[in-house]
Amino acid sequence: KHYASVGGDHNPIHTNSIAAKLFGFPTVIAHGMFSAAAVLANIEGQLPDAVKYSVRFAKPVVLPARAGLYVQRDADGWDLTLRH
Repeated sequence: KHYASVGGDHNPIHTNSIAAKLFGFPTVIAHGMFSAAAVLANIEGQLPDAVKYSVRFAKPVVLPARAGLYVQRDADGWDLTLRH
């Protein structure tokens, strides 16, 4: 709910379990951009000042969740994967 206020995304699938169920989720799901920001925060100190990134949301993160972050660096940059 806090991220909804900060990010301005008040979609009820992120804040209300009944609404989430109406849309086919078992309960609320994490904001995708929150997940992306959490992943990037893990390598923040190693990134240049200007960065370009792309995000693919393969499946929703149903809350509460436990996730693992997998990081690989190569000549082209970083590959970050959040698995849950």
